[in-house]
Amino acid sequence: MGDESGGPTNIPEEVVSEILCYLPVKSLIRFTIVCKSWFRLIRNNHRFAMKNYLIRTTSSSKVLDNVDYMFSSIRKSGNPCLYSFTKANSFRFSTKFECLPDLSIGISNSCHGIICFHLWREGEEILLCNPLIQEIVLLPPCPTKTTYNGLKALGFDPIQKDYKVVSIDFLSTDNYHCTVNLYSLRHGHWRNLYVSSSPRCIYGIEGRTSNSNGRMHNWFFSKELESGKIGKALLSFDMVEEVLEELPMPNCEDPHAHDHRLLSSTRWQACLSCFSWHFNGRFIHVWVLKDYIWCKAIVVEFPGYDRELMQPSNFWINDKKLFVSIKKGNIIEVFHYNLVTQQLKNTGRKGHLFSSSGYVESLVSIKHFMSLHNECKHDVDGNQNVDEDATLKQEDNGEYIFREVSRKGVRWSRTLNLIKPSK
Repeated sequence: MGDESGGPTNIPEEVVSEILCYLPVKSLIRFTIVCKSWFRLIRNNHRFAMKNYLIRTTSSSKVLDNVDYMFSSIRKSGNPCLYSFTKANSFRFSTKFECLPDLSIGISNSCHGIICFHLWREGEEILLCNPLIQEIVLLPPCPTKTTYNGLKALGFDPIQKDYKVVSIDFLSTDNYHCTVNLYSLRHGHWRNLYVSSSPRCIYGIEGRTSNSNGRMHNWFFSKELESGKIGKALLSFDMVEEVLEELPMPNCEDPHAHDHRLLSSTRWQACLSCFSWHFNGRFIHVWVLKDYIWCKAIVVEFPGYDRELMQPSNFWINDKKLFVSIKKGNIIEVFHYNLVTQQLKNTGRKGHLFSSSGYVESLVSIKHFMSLHNECKHDVDGNQNVDEDATLKQEDNGEYIFREVSRKGVRWSRTLNLIKPSK
């Protein structure tokens, strides 16, 4: 039964909102057809969307209980996709993203259910997308020339209540010093940020991650040390302070330690691993950074794997699990290691994990944060019936099809009108 406004009777709206906040997002999407008031609450109320997201991601002490998917890539096409992590500790393909005709596409990161894609033609395009509510925003081109191995990351400023995209590039024309640009979704434009002490990147970026609230973003890069040797360094960008700084590296006492890698960091400023390879096996050391002090979290020994290539992918201390890619011959498979039982189990996933953090769906709307004066230079059309034979014709006028494809077929698609590069 409902009242004249289309809402349920005899139940206060604040009580309905509180109950609905605890439901899964896919159920909430279905409930938008119940009545008009529920539709407005679920699809148009940002506070409700954010509260629902925070309840689902912080209600359990186990991190994996709060993760819907993990980023990966399809080996043949290279298109990014999402894998769900099942209760049986295995990966199941869920959906993939592609841009036709044959446009290179990748995922930088995600924040609050919004994925930051980068599309590459003659230059780079940045696209923000919430797949659950099928919402897409294509950002204007960055005013500074971007490079293929530049850094892109989406983050949230909890003080200004604004989503921001940072673009960091190391240009050879500037002796490989970095240039930083920041896009504000609320203000709708790019700004070039002054970097007081610009680090010099020599061999490019080797990894990236972000913490749970999306505020801090960290990357590895190679730089020239005072001794003339090449060493690793850690870059960190703060979305609130809008400051890029170089973080100290942990002091690994083991002389055999090498090959540092960034891991997921849900509670710390940064989390990384390093290897030590001795005659009796391989050891993985995991370090966490808190208040600019590195602390060793764990040391994991893998006896009998001393001749195999091992690379940690994720580390979730709440679940006492470490994900590891192990190469045997020409095959790379993903295993998870239980820190309590010290058992290594195959997840059934072949290849490396594309991202070092999980992805959680949300109802957060990108367009809610966009200013009324925010005029995107690119238009994103509504749902299209994709004719794959017609994609070659679209290439001439700069139109591309961006779509999500699940196990059952195309879930949704959009037409992107990109600026055709000059010849």
